[in-house]
Amino acid sequence: MKYLTFITVLLLITIGHHVNGQNTGRNLKGIVTDATSSEPLPFATVALLQNKDGQLTRIAVSQTALDGTFGISNAPADTILLQVSFVGYQTAEQHVDLRTADGSVRVVMTPDSKLLKEVEVVGEKPPIEIAPDKRIFNVDKNLTSQGGTAEMVLKNVPSVTIDESGAATMRNLTATIYVNGKPTQLTLAQIPANQIESVEVISNPSARYDASTSGGIINLVLKRNKEQGYNGMLIIGVGTNSRYDGTLNLDYQKGKWNISGLYSFNSTKNPLPSSSYRISKNPNGEPIAYFDQNTSLKQDNTFQSGRISADYKFNDRNTLTIAGSLAGGVFNTSTEQNYAYRNTDDAIISYGNRTTTPHNDYINTGIELDWKHQFSQKGRELSFMSSFTHNRVSNAGDWYTTAYDIVEGTSVPQEGYPVTNQIDGSITGNQILAQLDYVHPLNESSKLEFGARSFTYLRDQQYLFSEVTGESIRLLEDYSQNAQINETVNAVYGLYSHQINKKMNWQGGLRLEQSFLHGKSRFDGSTFGYNYPSKTGQNIFQSIFPSLSFNNKINESSEWNVSLSRKVGRPSFRHMFVGIQANDKQNITIGNPAVRPEFVNTAEASYNKTWDKTSGSSLQWLVTGYYIYEDHTIKPVTQPDPEDSTILVTTFQNVKADIQYGVDNTLTYSIGNLSLLGNLNIFEVILQSTEVTTRMLRYNAKMNLTYKFPWGISAQLSGQYRSKSAQLQGYQKAIAGADFALRKGFWQNRGAVTFIINDIFNSRVQYTVYDQPLTYQNTMNRRDIRYYKISLQLPLSKNTRKMKEKKAMGPDIDFSN
Repeated sequence: MKYLTFITVLLLITIGHHVNGQNTGRNLKGIVTDATSSEPLPFATVALLQNKDGQLTRIAVSQTALDGTFGISNAPADTILLQVSFVGYQTAEQHVDLRTADGSVRVVMTPDSKLLKEVEVVGEKPPIEIAPDKRIFNVDKNLTSQGGTAEMVLKNVPSVTIDESGAATMRNLTATIYVNGKPTQLTLAQIPANQIESVEVISNPSARYDASTSGGIINLVLKRNKEQGYNGMLIIGVGTNSRYDGTLNLDYQKGKWNISGLYSFNSTKNPLPSSSYRISKNPNGEPIAYFDQNTSLKQDNTFQSGRISADYKFNDRNTLTIAGSLAGGVFNTSTEQNYAYRNTDDAIISYGNRTTTPHNDYINTGIELDWKHQFSQKGRELSFMSSFTHNRVSNAGDWYTTAYDIVEGTSVPQEGYPVTNQIDGSITGNQILAQLDYVHPLNESSKLEFGARSFTYLRDQQYLFSEVTGESIRLLEDYSQNAQINETVNAVYGLYSHQINKKMNWQGGLRLEQSFLHGKSRFDGSTFGYNYPSKTGQNIFQSIFPSLSFNNKINESSEWNVSLSRKVGRPSFRHMFVGIQANDKQNITIGNPAVRPEFVNTAEASYNKTWDKTSGSSLQWLVTGYYIYEDHTIKPVTQPDPEDSTILVTTFQNVKADIQYGVDNTLTYSIGNLSLLGNLNIFEVILQSTEVTTRMLRYNAKMNLTYKFPWGISAQLSGQYRSKSAQLQGYQKAIAGADFALRKGFWQNRGAVTFIINDIFNSRVQYTVYDQPLTYQNTMNRRDIRYYKISLQLPLSKNTRKMKEKKAMGPDIDFSN
């Protein structure tokens, strides 16, 4: 920690000097709120009018942000008229005197009861909101994921890819998943889609965030109450493959209290096929043996989760939030594997079967405590965030394996077979997080931000693999895991932001992290892990993570951004523990205690342009060019077992580097009742080890097309395509899929019935090819199969303010002045 203290002081001295920007005009800032609820109004139109030659002339126009705030730079030093309009509200006008100083105003808008009786347009958020530092994907616009899981939500989010294991990646790197800004021990498949309000995607996080977010951050923001009184929603769904789901959301807000409750249930029985085909070759590349395996999997999952949160607003400056969550269920994937070995004449020489019957369940509990204090100085803020989660996942199961040789046309059991195995144990983990952040404006054009964070993950890993012979049970330690692991990251950061002029600003930051992972096996007492920085101080610079960004707002409709950052990818327990991790007889995975963290340098340059037209159409395009250099990257490396070449053994190694560069495009377009959200990421990948270099041009594409028919009917078609992708020892074939949803709204569109088809063409099949001089293997697996589903959404709140809920985004903005 002495290194952190020294460098923190150095950082304070370095960024203490700042330059004041020059403004030729006045700045006007403000917030627009609802007169009834005092809630901020986003997307309201704000116009400045000046008296010129006896006539009021519009001289500037803007739009309020999600928090209701707006800002207009370089306004004339004069008395001007501020005019705010929003569909469903009376136009608000206010005179502002800017002759002597900058101005700050609060505009309160009153609902127009006469107009509201005639308005039939329901206010809506756009499918995606694009800002310089992040993109926000609004989940309620994604009809095809309703009643599903977070995994189904993310497959439609631009720039995000779901890999064959169900993990989210961005630009070929594993993304960090947060829930309400905090780490989670739940998988994406265990988080209900109906509990998610929005998805925040940060592709190149600054020093404010964890250094281990080399693949970017995906923050799942859960639903919470935003209206006075009580509100609620019930969503139930039923589909093929015994799919059942239900979500109940109840909210209450009155005075200083805001209480929200969520409950979700999700169940499915999903049949999934899997297969492997292998060719073993001699040094000349000639086949000498064949192996094929066909697996029938059946998922039997039932998940439940609940969450309750309460906000208490002591006063206008202090808010306390307490939340508790409970999730649990069973997740069992039974398998029936049939395998066979063939000679060069394609005749079976041996075969067998393995049946696995799991008995797995999990429970996850959590508590959160957050506090925010706003000082009298505008923009000055102190916030504290903390959480504790406990997770237990069982590892129980039974295996039964047979093996036969073909001798003169007769099946003969191999020696020692059949084999019965029993698995027991569990993974028990506790995560503790505490974070303090402080924002201090220095003046109107610059500010400092500081923070400290401590995160600890204590894990007890037990996977006890035993062989059953008659009445005796013998533990096989080589195939088992029994260890205690402590992973801790302590960090401090500092950021300096400066507004150079009315259009350009920059931000520089530095993050210092002390991290370690300590593990110890209970079998032989062996230890593994790492320390950064080390006691010798040789790798002190591997604990320093800077970031730098520039943003230039060209005009009200376009801006560009450049960002640089350094990140770290730390090895997980799975990477480092030497125990065998597999349930496939011919494919085994083991850890490598010698694996060390990988370091990632990222550069991004983006341009965001919006075209709004009075004809009712709008177009927004975000294009991002990026370059990523991943040093000493951790890769799975597969080789035949030296003692039995029919078994492939995968372990993890630090190879030379991964390099990728490309262009990521996100496009939104709407005209009339038609809206389109598209994403195309084209990039080159270069994988380097000491022996080989592999490169491949890749592209990922997504499209979401929505059309609103009369009578409250809307249809949505979404599709995804991922091109062939290179791996260090092979490749993955291209994969594509499409989904469809049809929705009929009722009760002023607050209720709805939705019909969903997931994977219309049943085409989401993942093929992974391992291609080496002595072995070729093609493996097929699936995450899901085609299903049909009907979902019903019912509002539970009193409709006392139904016309208030019929807000539109407001008229299109004319930037021509």
